[in-house]
Amino acid sequence: MRKFPIDRETGLTLIELMVAVALLAVITSMAYRGLDSVSRSSEHSIAEGDHWQGIALLFERIASDVAQPASRPVRAGAENAVPLPAWWGRDVVGAGDATGVDAAAAQLEFTRKSPSGRDEVRLGYRLRDGKVELLLWPVLDRAPGTQPEVYALLEGVSGLRFRHLDSTGTWQDTWPVTGIKDVLPRALAVEITLKDGVTLHRLFALPS
Repeated sequence: MRKFPIDRETGLTLIELMVAVALLAVITSMAYRGLDSVSRSSEHSIAEGDHWQGIALLFERIASDVAQPASRPVRAGAENAVPLPAWWGRDVVGAGDATGVDAAAAQLEFTRKSPSGRDEVRLGYRLRDGKVELLLWPVLDRAPGTQPEVYALLEGVSGLRFRHLDSTGTWQDTWPVTGIKDVLPRALAVEITLKDGVTLHRLFALPS
C-alpha cells in the first residue's frame, strides 16, 4: 500500500505566545499614554482658552462701565457724613472684617449710568484672594452697614492696579486728587498681573 506523508499542524510555542502578549502589552501601553497625553493637552488648551476669554470679558466689562460715568456723589453712612465722590480710587483694599478686607471696600468705585441713561448705579472693582471682584450696591445713597453684592469676575490674578489721568496729563494712583477740581478723570489705566507673571495693560478713555 502506498503511504502519503502526513502534514503535521504547526503553531506557536509557549515562549512565542508569551513574547507576542508582551509586545501587545507594550504597544497598548504606548497607545494609552499617547491618548492620555493628547487628552491632557486638549484639556489644558481648553482651560487656557477659557482663562483668556475670561480676561477679555473682564476688560470688556470695565470698558462698558467707564464709558458711562455719572458725576453724582453718593451719601454713605451717617446723614451728615461727607459724601463719597462720584469717582473714587485708591491703591489697595483696606482692612476691616475678620478676613482682613472690608466687604464693602473697593480699589475703584464710581457712579455709572444705566445703558438707558435713566438710572444710576454704584459699583466697584477690587482684587481679593487672587480674584478680581465686582461690587454692586443695591442703592446709591446707602445707610450705615449697607453691603454690596460681590461677584468674582476673574481668578488666577496676583496684582490689580488702577491709575487715573487728570486734566494736567498726570497719572494719579488715587482719586480725587488734592488741589485738582476734576470730578472725573480723563482716562483710566488698568494693570492686571496674572499668577504666572504675565502683566496686561489696558487704557480706557472716559467721555469728556
